[in-house]
Amino acid sequence: MPSVSKDSRNAALYAPLRRRMIENGDWDRISARLARELNESGWIDKFKDQSKEMARAAENTGGISVDTLMAELAPQAQGEVPSAVRQEIIGVIRKLLEKQIEF
Repeated sequence: MPSVSKDSRNAALYAPLRRRMIENGDWDRISARLARELNESGWIDKFKDQSKEMARAAENTGGISVDTLMAELAPQAQGEVPSAVRQEIIGVIRKLLEKQIEF
């Protein structure tokens, strides 16, 4: 029997689950909740300000592309999502998955 990695199993499950979540509106509800929670925590303003500062600083050297800006800020932004927000959204997704998948 061939060995199947955890990543490949997750990838195989992700696409149909995401499609189902989009079709029934759960994806939009979770995305809106995440955006609201990040906004209320100040996370969005923090990274918006940082991106503006980086763009202004780069004006003297010819500017910075959006792709470069995102590549530089994304790892930091992902790492600084407040743990309370992260846990809340994970809980919402977990409950949704428990309703849709028998474990």
